[in-house]
Amino acid sequence: MQERTETIFNRNTEQFAALNGIKPQSVRAQVCRIGSYFGITPLRLANGRLMWPDKQAQPASQSEAA
Repeated sequence: MQERTETIFNRNTEQFAALNGIKPQSVRAQVCRIGSYFGITPLRLANGRLMWPDKQAQPASQSEAA
């Protein structure tokens, strides 16, 4: 039997940005361009707001990009 893990979306964009040490507009712009923020896809509510899981983004490091 497989264990089900459901993602809990409990942060708004401002809280998610603060958790990652960036500006909220940077998150919104990245989501607008590619649909996610470093692999973390938000839940879009009916009123257009984004809800985020309680995760920190893990951007690719310089050494991995080379």
